[in-house]
Amino acid sequence: MNSETLTNISLLLKKRDWAEAEKALGAVDEASLSARERIVFYDQRAALLRAAGRLPEAEAICRAELELAEKTFDADDVRLARVLRNFSMTLDMEQKYEDAIPHAERELAILRRRLPPDSVEIADAVVALAKHHYELGRFTLAREMLEEAVKNYTEKGGRESLGVATCLNNLGRILENKGYNEEAAPLFEEASALREKLQGAHPDTAFTLLNYGTCLAGVGRYREASQVLIKCRDMYLELGMDDSPYLQAARDNLILCFNAVMVPC
Repeated sequence: MNSETLTNISLLLKKRDWAEAEKALGAVDEASLSARERIVFYDQRAALLRAAGRLPEAEAICRAELELAEKTFDADDVRLARVLRNFSMTLDMEQKYEDAIPHAERELAILRRRLPPDSVEIADAVVALAKHHYELGRFTLAREMLEEAVKNYTEKGGRESLGVATCLNNLGRILENKGYNEEAAPLFEEASALREKLQGAHPDTAFTLLNYGTCLAGVGRYREASQVLIKCRDMYLELGMDDSPYLQAARDNLILCFNAVMVPC
């Protein structure tokens, strides 16, 4: 019964049904869970806390999860690598990038030892590690890692994947930071098209549209930028993310476009 309950909670989290997931988690008798079930339970609690923005609590749960996982799994177990991913992702959300890197590196090392070189899971780990370095301004290193990941994703499953979309979005941000906005624009364009096709209305899709629209505005392509930013704005509203700072950023950039070309936005 515990296994079935935890599976149902995972489905609720995947659907972003936070209220029902919280209710279901609250009904779980933690004392009745095996060690492996408790690891899943901690992972789900951390996911819910991250979604609620309660990051210090999520970090505490992740630490408990990792401590239990290290007692439960072998040092080279892929399941331990996935626990390390959750921990490093939480630290990243707290902007603790230096703290996140050792856990991300350990995850990647385990996966490289245990999985085929072209594994999508390895590429995912490379992307996660690259993000930590990007946030610390290590753009050259991050770019090299992302280009490696794009190659792996493409060879494994073709160009149309969320992994490729993430890499293109992040490569675009690196180019922007170096002042190469014109070169960044087509990367954002492809990334947003991929995410829209594969995810539809989703926070990641809206965020990439924001990056694309902002980039277009940055190179003076205001009419195109307006169209993209309107789509971004409407998607955030459709998702019910009325309080998102990214929605406000889309609105602010629309005003800039309006002032630049004097057309309704």
